[in-house]
Amino acid sequence: MSLIEFNNLVRFAVSALECGHTSSNLPGELMERYAAAVPMFPLKIWFANSRAFVLCSKDENVPTGCEILSIDGEPIEKIRRKLMLYLASDGRIQTKKNATLNNDAFAFLYNLIYGVKTAYQVSLSTEGGNPREVRLKPAKFENTLCPAYKTGSNGKPLEIAYPATAQAILTIRTFSKERIENAGQNFPTFLQTIFQELNQRKINNLIIDLRGNGGGDDIYGALLYSYLTAEPFRYFSALESKSKPVMTAQDHPGLAVQQASKNHFLQNAIVLIDGKTFSTAADFCAVARSSGRAVFVGEETGGGYEGNNSGGTVRETLPHSGLQIAIPTARYSNAVNPVKTPGRGIIPEFALIPTITDVLEGRDVQLEKAIEVSLDN
Repeated sequence: MSLIEFNNLVRFAVSALECGHTSSNLPGELMERYAAAVPMFPLKIWFANSRAFVLCSKDENVPTGCEILSIDGEPIEKIRRKLMLYLASDGRIQTKKNATLNNDAFAFLYNLIYGVKTAYQVSLSTEGGNPREVRLKPAKFENTLCPAYKTGSNGKPLEIAYPATAQAILTIRTFSKERIENAGQNFPTFLQTIFQELNQRKINNLIIDLRGNGGGDDIYGALLYSYLTAEPFRYFSALESKSKPVMTAQDHPGLAVQQASKNHFLQNAIVLIDGKTFSTAADFCAVARSSGRAVFVGEETGGGYEGNNSGGTVRETLPHSGLQIAIPTARYSNAVNPVKTPGRGIIPEFALIPTITDVLEGRDVQLEKAIEVSLDN
């Protein structure tokens, strides 16, 4: 069995665990050499609503924005579903896997699963046009990269904006204490200052943007929620690990009854979410959804509603293959009411996936919808 075949086998097994914090990866140095030397599928693909579009192209025969129908005779949706079998995610959530494919993973994963090819027969369709076939040569990974088409910006981890009277947009790009402090910010101090300001300004509608927030420190999610309630609340209902099946508040502060913060905000709260809203960010969303404290706009979170496996992570390098395995050591259960769809993330009341036109034009339709929802309240 080759290294690639073994890697695929392990990735398939990890995906079947339905745990987004468990991972298997080829060694980083090997992946860098692979990206530099091995030819790949030459187009940058954007998946949305079970369809695939060309986000950018350096081939004059393939216009940006056109739809890909098939590759080498195989329907693109069948390809997408097959590749997703090798991607990790919490439960049965598909949005995180879709986001991974959209974040430059498609070319690598297609090569790993389908093998390196000398050419691709691609069926394309442009808006209002008939399907047509093009034959494409593979390209080095660096030649497939696009401009940074994505929602948001590369600003600081924590930002506040006041686009209109009585309206505020709070952007939290991470709950990682390390990343926040490396940017010269302090999460508790920021929240204390901002929520005091929200009340002073008499803000009626707060939009909290958690899109792309992959999580971070557990307690920061609880701290954020403490500013959205006037009552004591539970954040985690249980934590357990192999070494300690039953944990208490002495083991983790998130198990204690949490108190509302002094400058709490009790007006309308709208939360923007997507497939990259994960871990701590999804935990916060779960508690806010369970309590009915917020309305959600965007896409289903990549993190599970009931909880996740995370905490300290054991990292091992397999001796013969060099595969790097990451395994979480604790099971977190969120303090939430049961739902009819277990194994899923937080599903927004206002589901909205950007179209390829929205992405290419840089239009943030999810934020526009959140603003619309806030004005209707």
